[in-house]
Amino acid sequence: VLTQLPDKTRSYLVTEISNRKEYADAERDVIKYLRDYQDADDDKLQRAIRGDIMVRMNILKQVSARGKIESATDIIHNTIDGGQKLIVFCFLKEVVQQIKAEFRDAVSVTGDDSPKQKQWAVDRFQTDESCRLIILNYRSGGTGLTLTAASNVLFVEFPWTYSDCCQAEDRAHRNGQKNAVSCTYLLGKDTIDEYMYNLIQSKKDIANGVTG
Repeated sequence: VLTQLPDKTRSYLVTEISNRKEYADAERDVIKYLRDYQDADDDKLQRAIRGDIMVRMNILKQVSARGKIESATDIIHNTIDGGQKLIVFCFLKEVVQQIKAEFRDAVSVTGDDSPKQKQWAVDRFQTDESCRLIILNYRSGGTGLTLTAASNVLFVEFPWTYSDCCQAEDRAHRNGQKNAVSCTYLLGKDTIDEYMYNLIQSKKDIANGVTG
């Protein structure tokens, strides 16, 4: 089927975050933590450190996500005001709620929605021309859904793995899609987003090298 589908392109857009001081404060906390414990050699302490670092990295992701809402809103307006449909992926409830507050006609598929509500949202997005925006989180909308009414996908937040990104992109790039699919990753400038995106690309290159 993949050979019969239209092209899929992946790009990224770097934006300044609106909460730079909050991010800098959180980032300094992580750096201090690493400097204080980088020479520790106790195995148990090292495991605890690694676990705590992941928590702190997730905090940086969340701070960056909040700082990108303004830029994401501009991109969404530019897309749907031009008459095109758009799929938006997020993680944080706060981000989903703020985007929904700006776009009252949007539908969503999140963990707070019942199966009936999720199906209604997908059906409306697929069949109603006036419904141009659907907001998804990865756990509820990253797999299984067919959203071929849109050929544009925006990642305000994104997962750590290349395969999860592909799964999310393929909500639009699947059987029934008639147009080239454009996937845009929104990265906070000088934040963990850039590191994550580069990591995903390196994983992609490894996977492609293994599979040929």
